[in-house]
Order: sequence, then C-alpha cells, then structure tokens
Amino acid sequence: MAIDGYFRIADLDHDAIRARVGVLPETPARTMMAADRGIRRRTGNPMPDPIATGSPLSAVASAVDHDLPEPTSYRGRFLIPLNVPGDAWLRFHGISYWLDPVPAGDVGTGSLSLISEDGLELSCEVYDGTGRQINLFDQVPDRRNPGAKSLLMTLRETLPGDPPLDVPHFGRTLVEGTSLTLRVNYAGSGNVKDVVLRIEFGEQVALAMDRRRLCVRAALQPVTSTALRAADEARPQPRTPLIYLHGYEDPDTGAETIGGRLPPIALTRERITQAWQNARTSGFFDPAVFPNVAAGQDQAARAGVLQAVGDLDEAGVAERLLAGDRLVVYREATGTFTYRFVPAPVHCAPGLVLVEYYRLTSFPARYGAGRTVKTFSLLPGERTAIRISTYKRSSESLQKTSSILDATSNETEAEFARTINSEQSNQANASQSFEYRAEIEAQGQANWGWGSASARASAGVSGSTGSAREEFTKNLTNAVSQNTARASARREVQIDTSIDVKLEQGEESAVERTLENINVSRTLNFVFRQMNQEYVTLLHLVDVRVAFFNGHAESRDEVPLSELDRLLRDCVDPDHLDAVRTEVLAQLATIADHTGRIRDDLVEIVPADGDRLAHARVRPGITSSYTGPDGRTHTVPGVIVTAGEQVLRTDGVTVDAFLGEGDALDAYSTGLQQQAVRAKEAANQGAEIDNEARQAEAEQRRLAVRIVADNDRERADLYQRLFVRQQIVNQIDHAAVTALPDGDVAGRPDVLG
Repeated sequence: MAIDGYFRIADLDHDAIRARVGVLPETPARTMMAADRGIRRRTGNPMPDPIATGSPLSAVASAVDHDLPEPTSYRGRFLIPLNVPGDAWLRFHGISYWLDPVPAGDVGTGSLSLISEDGLELSCEVYDGTGRQINLFDQVPDRRNPGAKSLLMTLRETLPGDPPLDVPHFGRTLVEGTSLTLRVNYAGSGNVKDVVLRIEFGEQVALAMDRRRLCVRAALQPVTSTALRAADEARPQPRTPLIYLHGYEDPDTGAETIGGRLPPIALTRERITQAWQNARTSGFFDPAVFPNVAAGQDQAARAGVLQAVGDLDEAGVAERLLAGDRLVVYREATGTFTYRFVPAPVHCAPGLVLVEYYRLTSFPARYGAGRTVKTFSLLPGERTAIRISTYKRSSESLQKTSSILDATSNETEAEFARTINSEQSNQANASQSFEYRAEIEAQGQANWGWGSASARASAGVSGSTGSAREEFTKNLTNAVSQNTARASARREVQIDTSIDVKLEQGEESAVERTLENINVSRTLNFVFRQMNQEYVTLLHLVDVRVAFFNGHAESRDEVPLSELDRLLRDCVDPDHLDAVRTEVLAQLATIADHTGRIRDDLVEIVPADGDRLAHARVRPGITSSYTGPDGRTHTVPGVIVTAGEQVLRTDGVTVDAFLGEGDALDAYSTGLQQQAVRAKEAANQGAEIDNEARQAEAEQRRLAVRIVADNDRERADLYQRLFVRQQIVNQIDHAAVTALPDGDVAGRPDVLG
C-alpha cells in the first residue's frame, strides 16, 4: 500500500524497518513544545528537541529524500501602526458638519451655523431634495458658537388657526424631500471648487431639522487622503487655500464618518433596505451604505460577491448596520468571496502603517512510526482476513483532516484564518485589518490578512515594532499548532479483522488481505502502527511596504519602500518629512530573525543614479537558512522570524509480527514434529543431490556447444578425453532349436554324432 508517495512498505526489508524506523511521539507535551520552540529560539533559550538529530529517523528521512513532496507556502499581511506626532501631518482646511439640538428657549429650529476656526469667512448655498434653492435669513446668534455666522432656513409656514411655529408638525412645509445639498466655499476664494455636501436625513427635512441646528465648520485638519496635495498643486494660479470635505462628526460621541459614507443620522432602515434590494438586483452595492463591498467591474466578480452574501436577508443586514457594524466582502486565498461584519471606524485620524508581507512555508522532515493503531493475534493454524481503511474515504473526512502543512483547500485556509483571528487579543485591531484589506482583496489581489498590531510603535524609539512582531509570531505559531493538532487528531486509520466486510458507498481507499498462522505450536502476533510525518514550519518576512491609512478603506494608499518619499510628501508637513522618514527606516533596521540576531540587511539605501533620487528598498535576493532536526538545511527568501516543528499523522501503516513465547505442544507431539522435520530434511537432501547432478550435466552440454561453435579441435580432443563416452555394444544372443518328429533336437552334438 502506498504511503503518501514517500515509499512503499512492501519495498523495504522487514528487519530494516524494525531497525531503522524511529518513533515520532504524539503527546500533548510534544505538541506544546513544537508550538513554543520558535519563540524560545528567539529569546536565546532553545528547547531541547525530544527527537535528536542523527536518530534512526534521520536515516529514514535521508533514504527517502528524493521522494519527499514539495513544501507548501502561504502568504499573509501584518499591519504595524507607526506613531507619527500630531503636528507632523500635512493640513488643509477641512469642512465638518453635525446636527446640534436647539437649547430650550432658543428660536433656532432650521437654522444653519457657519463656524470658522481658520480665518476663512464661509459662504453657503442650500438646496432641497427637488434641487430648489432655499432662501437663508439672518438669525439670532448660536450660543454654543458665538463667533458663528447664523442663518435661518424657513422650513414651514403657519396657516390661519395654526399653533406657533415652535410647535412641531404644524404648518405648511416649504422644504421638499428628505435631503439637503450644501455648496460651501469662502469669501475671496480663487480657483477653489465648492465643497458639495449632501446630507441624507431619512425623513422629511422639516421633521429632521425640528429642534435642531445644522452646524458647518471650517478648520485646519490633518489630511484624510494623500490625493489632496496633488489636487492642490494641480489648480491654476492664482489660487487661495484649498478646502475639502472632512466628514460628519457625532456631537455626542465625537465619532467621525468620512465624507463618502452615510452618517448615522442618515443610515435608516428604509435606506439600508432600498440599497440592499438594489444590490441584489443589479449587483451594484451603494458605497455610501456598503463602503466595504467592492464588487469590481467584471461580471464574474459581481456574481461571486452576490453568491457570498446569498444567505443574508435584508432584515438581518439592516439590524447589523444599525447596530454600528459594516458588511465586508473579501476574497479568501483560494479566490472565493466571503463576508464578515466588522465595527465601523470611529475616527478619521491619519496614520502611517508598516505593511509586512510574510510567508508561512512548511517543509517535510522526518518520517517514522507513531501510535499503535491495532494489535491482534492468530492462534496456531488460524486464518483471518484484515481490512485497512484510511481517513481519506469520504469528502467530509478529507475536509476535517486537511491541514495547512500538507494540503490546500478552502476549508483548511478558512479554518486557519478563523484560528488566527481568534488569537487576536484586541479585536478592534483585527477589525482594522479587515477594513484595510477589504477593497484590495475584492479586486482580486487576495492574500491572507493576519491582523494588525495591538499597539503603535513608539515615536523616537528605534525598533519599538519588535514587540508587535513578537506578538504576531506568537499568535501565528499558536494558530499553526492548533490547526495541525485538529487535523492530526482526525486522521484515523481503521483496521478491521473480519471475514465479511461490507464496502462503504463512495470512493474509499482500503486494502484487504488474508493472514494465516502456519505455526502449529506458537501464537503469531501483529502490531499495526500509523506513520507520522514531521514538518518544519518557517515564518519569513519577504517584503515591507508603507501605507497611509486613517481607519477607512477609502483612504488606503500603500506603496513600496522605493516610493516612500512620494507618500510622505503627500501626507507629512515638509518641516517634519526628514524626521518621519528616519523614524520609518529606523523601525526596519532592527528586525530580528528566529535566532534573535538583528537583520539590518533586509532594507538597503540605493544611491542616486541620474534622474532617480536615492531611495530605500527591500534588498533583492536576500535569503535565510534553517537547519531542521533531520540535518537538512532549508533556504527561503527574506528573513526567518520564527521556526518550529509540527507532527502530522498520515494514512501510512507499518506492520510488525512476532511469535509468542509459549509452546503449545507436549513432549510426544514435539517428538513427532522433530521426526517429521528430519524426514523433510532427508528428502530435501536427496532432491538437492539430484538437482546438482542435473546442473552439472547441463553445464557439460553448454561447454560442448561452445567448443563446436568455436571449431576448436584441440579443445574438442581434450573434451573427448575428459568426458569419455561409454561404448555401447549391442549383443544379441541367438539360438535356433529345431525339434524332430521323433522328439530329438536337431543340431545337438550327440545327435550329429
């Protein structure tokens, strides 16, 4: 029976198996040691390997080295936020808005407050849902914002007999629709486009604005997008300061919603239901309601997204979105779409992120006998049939037993991703990782997102990202161990001893054999042991990028290190640019490998060449090596940050047999057996003599044929002398006897006289 393609048990000498195949123990202690060994190596306190290099397993591994399968490799991304000082960000005049309740006693229903904190005198035009411009009138000042320019929108007018305007729901509505559109600019602006602000209320404006004041503020705000600087420089001269839409600010919680998304005041059940129905019909997901669902432009991507969310109903989606969650649809490593709900970002604070790309590579190492699967005995002269069935006998079992070490399947990768996410100590950071990755993975650039760091790197502290990497490697190592243990525990091999075995329906890998104990006095015992495969798992850092990210997927701008200067120019104040660049490169110069050695050779500075300025990059062709417990050296690209060993059961089985020590015959029966053996030996000796004579005769004939073929007279003469042929004489004795009539015999001497 073939075992994982490594070798066949039938091809190995039975004594060699017993002498050379070692044991890979499967104890909980070994599982925990394998999970923790990589961490201990990095701290300089390596754990002794319970399977020493040079053991019998090493001999087996080297014997089958040419048949070992190729290693498996998976890629993933890890985010480490960098702590950039708040005054280092490039700033523009941002427009924010919110709704304030009107204090008791104020006649402020339907008023508009234009607040300026940066010296710009704001101007605003307001349009209702039909596109009709609304007249604005001077109003009493806003007591909360004394310096604001306060304007009044007439939302209703009273009819004869109506209560005063301060009583809600009475009067004729003058503003149509459920939305307002504001066009904001400032006095004396040159070549500055209006900031268009569309505010969805989800109900009639007159009702939504009742007892409320709409506040619009202009203030110097950190950038929310790296595209702002390019937009500013693209304007013709003469130009005055650029303004942009910063977003909605919740007056109670301070949470911010980026301009392209619906704020909580507009995210009503009706709005969500309408957007969901349109999406299920057309495949287009409104980015204002579903900003993390980017179905792409091609029909196949849209179909994949719709299939992924096929089990969701509009009522459930509305409940989750109203509760503050957002629907994220992304690609898994296999290319299939899946979904997840994550908390919505609560701020638009800018940030720089180190985006580190890792690979998890698993190499097959030692191979040996593991746990005992079955033992049984045959009494003298007994016969039985055995059946060996592996765990690969159904598609369901294959899903449960697949592991990232030796298989690639949707179930394996999904389970591994779930395990990694559960290892995240800070679920907010896990959600941030999903927010970051959703858009690019929906576009087909899928790889595994392995979370984000739980803390920002300390500004000015060289190498403070090391603790984040330590946490990441620990979480990933634990996830690998759990994934391996889950798969290995379900890899059961069944050995049944029966005469009549029913076949299971479907594809099954099974072998049936008949065994007989030909011994007449001793028991024959069989031991079946499941074979184990050890894997060396290496987590290695292969690439580093830098990204601008403010918590919303729309802001993501990820670049390689060679474009770091461009990214910093688009988001960092020129006076702080050199300091921030130095800080970023300092965090990359202290990356430690699995032995704890600092690998400052991962990133190099390329000097200026012609028109190309000096820039940083990941050194091409950089590799790292690791020697496994079997003595083989594995070389992988990048820097190995952790290494460990995992043990998996396989569907291979090795069998050993031995005779029982007890003798079941008495002295008389033993004597009969001895005499039978002597008779057999005598018969064998006679047969052996006859065989030798026949063989000698055959050799003589072959010699004669060669002499004749060579026409060698001298050798022929010697041959005749050596092998003298016995002369055959044909002698016939003849006597003629003739009887005479009188009874005498003719020819007798006495008769002839």
